Amino acid sequence: MFKVRTYNQISVRGLERFPRPHYEVGSDIGHPDAFLLRSQKLQGMEVPDTLLAVARAGAGVNNVPIADYSKRGIVVFNTPGANANAVKELVMAGMLLATRGILPGLAYVQTLTHMNDAVEMSALLEKEKARFAGGELKGKTLGIVGLGAIGSMVADMALAMGMKVVGFDPALSIDAAWRLSNAVTRMENLQALMARSDYVSLHVPAMDATRHLINEGRAGLGQKGRGFAELRPRNHCGPGGRAAQPGPGPSQPLRVRLPRARPAGAP
Repeated sequence: MFKVRTYNQISVRGLERFPRPHYEVGSDIGHPDAFLLRSQKLQGMEVPDTLLAVARAGAGVNNVPIADYSKRGIVVFNTPGANANAVKELVMAGMLLATRGILPGLAYVQTLTHMNDAVEMSALLEKEKARFAGGELKGKTLGIVGLGAIGSMVADMALAMGMKVVGFDPALSIDAAWRLSNAVTRMENLQALMARSDYVSLHVPAMDATRHLINEGRAGLGQKGRGFAELRPRNHCGPGGRAAQPGPGPSQPLRVRLPRARPAGAP
């Protein structure tokens, strides 16, 4: 029987794939043959002598010390594409929140809790609602860096919303190319993509080659009011937000406040 130690909250549907006659699975398993985890950082953790494999429930493996485990003969697996649809939907949510003035509108409403007169509130909201109209995604250009399982789904979603899509992926596989819509315009490099894009969505692994991929110099190449819909790992911002990758790097990380997108005619 194989013993699997779990970290984080693993879906029951996933755990049910381990037949009980052959696997013992739990968070308190001693002398495990394998680790099953999501975001748990393994750097600095004791490695059991019995450990043979690590399975990451997600695409990224930056929370696993790959080099150290490889020297020990421990195999590391990931599951690219398993959460692609969820990430795609979050990208759209991020763009809508950044564009339609939803969050500023919610914040404004919270300042009116002292008002009890419905007529007065109605008149005030009618006067102020134009401040939070935002803009439309339709007709805007989304630049996608990384056109794998997630990037191709984001492209399809954006096209369905009436957006134009440009993409850049120097390591695009044949399988990924077959999945990609022919309505996506291929960019030769990141600079060209930035210059064409109103929004930029990054779907690349966290590694030395991708750190500081979006920096202060490149941020100035594109459209005014551009929003960054998805920066990995865990770097998110919309218009007016911040995105910075900590630590030294060969290029200056993005530490500037981006100009806030405004609807046509807004002051």
